[in-house]
Amino acid sequence: MARRILIVKTTSMGDVIHALPSVTDIATVMPDAEIDWVVESSFADIVRLSTHVKTVHEVSVRRWRKSLFSGATWREVASVKKALQDAHYDLVIDLQGLVKSAVIGRWSRSTLAGYDAKSIKEPFASRFYDQTYAVSRADSAVSRCRQLCAKALSYEWESLPLDFGLKTQTFDDSQKPYVVFLVNTSRETKLWREERWVALAQDCVQKGFEVRFLWGSPAEEERVKRIAQLMGDGALVCPRMSIAQCAQVLGGAQYVIGVDTGLTHLAAALDRPTVGLFLDFPIELVGLTGKRVKSIGGVGADPSVEDVKVALSEVL
Repeated sequence: MARRILIVKTTSMGDVIHALPSVTDIATVMPDAEIDWVVESSFADIVRLSTHVKTVHEVSVRRWRKSLFSGATWREVASVKKALQDAHYDLVIDLQGLVKSAVIGRWSRSTLAGYDAKSIKEPFASRFYDQTYAVSRADSAVSRCRQLCAKALSYEWESLPLDFGLKTQTFDDSQKPYVVFLVNTSRETKLWREERWVALAQDCVQKGFEVRFLWGSPAEEERVKRIAQLMGDGALVCPRMSIAQCAQVLGGAQYVIGVDTGLTHLAAALDRPTVGLFLDFPIELVGLTGKRVKSIGGVGADPSVEDVKVALSEVL
């Protein structure tokens, strides 16, 4: 049985988080296994939160594409290739299912496993694999990752508890109880109305909580500051933070409410009571996964403030 295993899941934040339980599964059934991971540098902090990943190999495919003719780019690529080959993996599992991730997996020169052509996002990528497995595309992202690893390594996963295997985030118990609102995401169609965030925030403040806002870009900062100003007292716009720092803030929250974004999935993975608002994607495929979570909405949905309050009462 394989003892040195490499996971390839490079992006995006939510996708990387969805793959974490697979690593816990492997570590549970194969406690002697050494598990490494290839990930985009911008999401490496997430993988480093795992208690089961030994080595994190960072790639910067997005940046490399912009400087294909740079000597520095090709030196970085060569360095990653060498590190993957020197590790001599028994098995590499591509959980991404894209041509780019399959190519990275091939850099290792080890046995490469992945989804078959009918199960994968980019069917051509399956041609790169030495071993392919069928996994229903109707299943959730977390379930698909867990199934692929189980099939590639020949173990049963259904009875294993769902566990993201993240390191405990410490926080100061002496500070005022706070909640976190994650109001920003990558697409306009995923955003919830600002006036509803304001109404929800004011309700939280009346219950004695400080409301904290996280952001990552100037446009996102502008939005959270606008919402914070409209809600009045009780708001705290945090400074721009790394993913690791965001994890610490999320880990100390009484609860988290967020739109369909990676940090909302991270809050769920950190076992915080979390409500996810989904406005343009099927929640059965990418809804929150965790012990104290609730996903509401769906394609074309527009949850009300009362809908969120009801969902929050369920997770609390």
